[in-house]
Amino acid sequence: MANRFDEIGLLFLKRRQELGLTQEQVGERVGVAKSEISKIENGRGITFSTINKLSEALGVCAEVKLMPTISASSDVIHYIVMSLGLFARQHGLTRKEACNYLLRFKGLQFSIDNYEAEHQLSLQDCVDDMAAICRRNGGVV
Repeated sequence: MANRFDEIGLLFLKRRQELGLTQEQVGERVGVAKSEISKIENGRGITFSTINKLSEALGVCAEVKLMPTISASSDVIHYIVMSLGLFARQHGLTRKEACNYLLRFKGLQFSIDNYEAEHQLSLQDCVDDMAAICRRNGGVV
């Protein structure tokens, strides 16, 4: 299973190939051996420093996104669990399958982000809204 460092390494590999550069040429630009570039492209030895150096050498901009943790009240949690259960029943899914689907196609995040408005509607309306958001994001249930 790939991790985020593998993904970062692959992005650098693709960019290097787009530019028609060898690992040795990139290594010279960064000041490291070809073997270090190989390690980085395979997701090993990646640090913020190496990301910055490689980004500069390959003419790209790297961005780090920090997201605040979200704390939810018991009311929000209860509402989401109830709507998740109804969604699962209506679509013939287990709760786990429904949760995975809603996470993948952003229906769950929509309900959390819009709890203040959604919880004033019926549970059915919330489920319909989650389904609509999922369809908009490529879901088919």
